[in-house]
Amino acid sequence: MKQWLDERLQFSDILESMFEHPVPKPSNFLDYLGFASFFVFINQAITGILLAMVYVPSASEAYNSIKLLQSSIIGGYVRSLHSWGANFMVVVVFLHLLRVFYEGAYKKPRELTWILGGILFIGTLGLAFTGYLLPWDQEGYWATTVGTTMASYVPLMGDFLVRLMRNGTEVTGTTLTRFYSIHMLILPIIVLIAFMPHFFFVLRQGMSAGDRLMEAKQRGEDIEKQSIPFWPNVAFRMIIFVLVIALGLWIMAAIYPKGLGNPADALNKDNYVPAPAWYFFGVYQLLKYFPPSLDVVGIVVLPLVFFVIIFGLPWIDRNPAREPRKRPIALSIASVIVLGLVFLTYQGIRSVPKPLPKTGVIDHPSYKKDIDPIFQSRCVGCHGNSGGYTVDTYANLTKKNIIPGNPDGSNLISRINGKVPPQMPMGLEPLTKDQVQTIKNWIKDGAPQN
Repeated sequence: MKQWLDERLQFSDILESMFEHPVPKPSNFLDYLGFASFFVFINQAITGILLAMVYVPSASEAYNSIKLLQSSIIGGYVRSLHSWGANFMVVVVFLHLLRVFYEGAYKKPRELTWILGGILFIGTLGLAFTGYLLPWDQEGYWATTVGTTMASYVPLMGDFLVRLMRNGTEVTGTTLTRFYSIHMLILPIIVLIAFMPHFFFVLRQGMSAGDRLMEAKQRGEDIEKQSIPFWPNVAFRMIIFVLVIALGLWIMAAIYPKGLGNPADALNKDNYVPAPAWYFFGVYQLLKYFPPSLDVVGIVVLPLVFFVIIFGLPWIDRNPAREPRKRPIALSIASVIVLGLVFLTYQGIRSVPKPLPKTGVIDHPSYKKDIDPIFQSRCVGCHGNSGGYTVDTYANLTKKNIIPGNPDGSNLISRINGKVPPQMPMGLEPLTKDQVQTIKNWIKDGAPQN
């Protein structure tokens, strides 16, 4: 039977390309991140199928179906595995992308392998983002509201993209159904379509580390002393590495189980503080360094440039060398980008706005006591100091957005009322009439810094 199948499917060639090839010494554990990514994806697929057996994708039943699942120890653990697996997958795929870049494995003849890897990275982010809404709790609902609102900044197509993502103008039950379809059908198909040729190219071309052995062999050198066999030496280390990743995932899911907050509430009666998913906190924080007129640069232009570089990198980088020491410029630029992204993400997580205080109309409000708390709760989260929405930058606030004594002519009021789109605060519940009137009264009094 084995010979019969081999004559028709050539299994021996496939097995030889997978197992019977030498690997340069020393073998680095970071070279196995691709295999670890595949393992985490399998974890997501299995746990996702198990969750789908219980989950009901409708606004009226989604939350209750997850709550019922949480009532079971096994069900709660499966959900925690899926939730933590999504975070692991984003991190591991990103690290794998960095590792491939560091090794110069995007260069000829592996351009297509790199591009498919970029598609897999975007697909991973898409899976994590669309899955965030499915529990239909406050966290997922408002993270999706903030995330989809960012699309409104795309010139000419912003409103269309928001309606396309939400299946309407607001995040509703139809949005949930659309996200569920994308999460369970469209994105997994895209990931699988990209993964199959990606895996095939890796088998046919081998890992970039093996190129050094081929070059040495062509020079007539004895490569046995410079290499170790993939099977069983490297394969065993790869399995150990994946088991470590798996153990970390299983422990995190057990120690820090995924909770379930209050049900999604479009009116936000419990005053939940909206924030995007953590992997968008970098963009969220970046907005704070741009004035409102340049928000489009932070939300649209820079991410677009990033993805253009990712997919065009094999042709942008004309340096033929693959060794890291021969690519100081490329590695320096990448280091700055990665460190900047990590810093922005960390700062964004730390600066989630505080809950909005509830007050009535104040006829003659104090800036520090009555106005600044509103800005701290609703404006600083996106605009930060550069936007002028703090006590310390009062001068910037009045200069850019306020005409003392003229509330209706002030840009701040036009933004809050939505006369100048997009309506602020972006992605959050609009300010109450009492809060807007309090701000108007403050401007009418001459916008004093008291």
